[in-house]
Amino acid sequence: MKLAILTRSVSPFPCGIGDHTVNLARALREKAVKVEVIAGRGEPNDTTTIVPDRWDKARLAFLLEELEKTDVDHVVMQFTPLLFDNGQTDREALSNFWTQCSRKWKTSLLVHETYFRIWWHPRSWIKGSLEKALLRKMVEQAHFVFTASQPLLEEMRHWGSKTSRKSQLPIGSNFPFVEVQRAKARSQLTISSDEVVLVLFGGGNSLKWMTPHVHATDALLHAEGVKASWLLLGGIPDSWFRFKLPVVCPGRLSAEELSLRLQASDVFLMPHYAGLCAKRGTLMAAMQHGLPVIGTETPMTDAIWKTLHGVILHPRRDSSGFSQSALDLSRDEKHRLSMGHTNQDFFNRFFTWPVIADVFLTEVLH
Repeated sequence: MKLAILTRSVSPFPCGIGDHTVNLARALREKAVKVEVIAGRGEPNDTTTIVPDRWDKARLAFLLEELEKTDVDHVVMQFTPLLFDNGQTDREALSNFWTQCSRKWKTSLLVHETYFRIWWHPRSWIKGSLEKALLRKMVEQAHFVFTASQPLLEEMRHWGSKTSRKSQLPIGSNFPFVEVQRAKARSQLTISSDEVVLVLFGGGNSLKWMTPHVHATDALLHAEGVKASWLLLGGIPDSWFRFKLPVVCPGRLSAEELSLRLQASDVFLMPHYAGLCAKRGTLMAAMQHGLPVIGTETPMTDAIWKTLHGVILHPRRDSSGFSQSALDLSRDEKHRLSMGHTNQDFFNRFFTWPVIADVFLTEVLH
């Protein structure tokens, strides 16, 4: 079998979905599957083709012709409603292109972010409805549809499409695990043995809208005299918050540096408006590096996180309970380590790229 995976960007352009594409492609090749990555931006190589970053009718027709010249058996599209939006994207043309692909080959749609609508943001209802309409068209045309989110999977299964097979496909961590001795890592980063490092990693507006949780946690630990500091990763600006505790904002890090910092940290916090969910690669990175997780629970939170020993959940409005859990964990190193080991073991059993490749192949070859 030969697959072509379509995505918007790959390295050196920073893109989590691009990194997901490269990691999945590598894992599939290790299973003896031929995989070519096709992207609009990035560095070409023997297994990656870069096409003009225009997703209008003419360019999509050209791309379809190029695919027809190959011996591809299966076309995979990485998808969010805005992934291919460069100001020139024709949504109808993209949908028609996908329809043509599904008539010629087997197709899989890997759904990441979907559509966004919140009651207190009226414009989001218009934009989000258009995004949902595009998503539904893409889902209806695909032979296979995958997402890491169980709640999203259940929603898509109720959309009425009888042609596509919809399945859950985990996402993995986009960061390699570079094992180091924890004490050595903390010494190298000048973190004392009794200091508790609280990590925030990515999240965008989903995190920004939850600043009360961060402020409540910061104020409580500071008032209780806990020796703690904040580590902001993934482009989070410290200007979003008013910290009383020390904060480290290292900016863009290499994969090795990021792994070092995560292993030297203590608690991973995800107070996200959208809630803790399996679509977050940063969550996978935290579990991979053996960190306990405190997050918010919403209807988009997967059931697995509600029973896993390594994760603590609080309702979205419960900033007090969230901060109290952070304080309790900050005072209990044994509990932190126990939760972290649970998460790391869970990650190694279910979320590594070889496991994900096996799940994908089992579904499409079923």
